Amino acid sequence: MTLTQIRALLKSIGIKSTASIDRVDVKYLNGKPIGIDVMLTDGGLHYIPTEES
Repeated sequence: MTLTQIRALLKSIGIKSTASIDRVDVKYLNGKPIGIDVMLTDGGLHYIPTEES
């Protein structure tokens, strides 16, 4: 999964490009990305499924 794809997923749920993100964890199943966990520095946690799953 590319950084451009991750940024598009973040934008799709309304996370602004200026949001302070602590970490992003890409979840894979059989070598294909199925979603990402996004942890924000303010304590927020979001799971975003990919459209490819």
